[in-house]
Amino acid sequence: MVSSELIFGVACFFQCAIGFVGNSLLLMLYVFISFKKPQQKKPMDLILAHLTLANIVTLLTRGIPEIMFCIGMRHFLDDAGCKALMYIYRVSRGLSVCTTSLLSTFQALIISPHNSVWSSIKTRIPKYILHYFFFFWVINALIYISVIEVTEATKNVTVSRYRYVSHVFIVRSTRNDSHFTAAFTFGMIFHDLIFHFLMGLSSIHMVLLLYRHSKQVQHIYSSSHSPRSFPEVKATQTILLLVFSFVLFYWLNNCLVVHETFSSEKNVELDTISSFFGGCFPALAPLLLIDSESRIPKLQCIPGKAQRSPKNFRNGLVN
Repeated sequence: MVSSELIFGVACFFQCAIGFVGNSLLLMLYVFISFKKPQQKKPMDLILAHLTLANIVTLLTRGIPEIMFCIGMRHFLDDAGCKALMYIYRVSRGLSVCTTSLLSTFQALIISPHNSVWSSIKTRIPKYILHYFFFFWVINALIYISVIEVTEATKNVTVSRYRYVSHVFIVRSTRNDSHFTAAFTFGMIFHDLIFHFLMGLSSIHMVLLLYRHSKQVQHIYSSSHSPRSFPEVKATQTILLLVFSFVLFYWLNNCLVVHETFSSEKNVELDTISSFFGGCFPALAPLLLIDSESRIPKLQCIPGKAQRSPKNFRNGLVN
């Protein structure tokens, strides 16, 4: 009978492989366009490149240790290795949250009408993208620095002594543990909540704009076209899928982390499930973005892909 560890190991392997290949292809595309075809470069590319890089690090730092454990490697990291690994994972995961929120907000500004209240902002915001990245790096590096203090390598000890337990690492109890744990856990969730809220508002704004626009220009399309084939509808579907997958998988991950942290009975398998949910969005996002990326030659050959959106949407996610 196949063990649960082997099943989790195979699932994590395919998740990491798909996510790594997809994000790497996107990252290479943005680098190639930036240096070889600057005329095709969009302001959005820098945000997407940062997101793909954060997704790659998130997948590798959490997925590979789980895979190594599931294939039989035990205690392959010492305390210093676990501290570094978990700190990098938490920072990259936070950067993924922040960058996805920035991506959604930036897209909402880009597709806003020129006569809207956002017209003056959307002409200036591309100049400050690097400033936003710097802010994201600083805030995530500071929030998760406490991970270095409390993380240790997994040992053959009584798990009840520890606040959080996984196959690879443990979070030890500290002085004033209840206050520390509550502050760190809810601080992490509040951090995610803020950026999820911003992403949700901007995504709703985009959906309403795209829906209204598709209704206004519907008469220019042939009656033989299904409404689902309109570029604006395709963009709306991509945005909705990104938002839905982001919220679903990250909050499933957070709920399991909170449950395991405050539960008196530690279940190591829950951490494996939690890490898998945490890697679902980084693995799924590049597939959605590749499908909507018009600069990939193979997508331009598909019938119906040559349709162009009106001027207000040329700089958006779907061209």
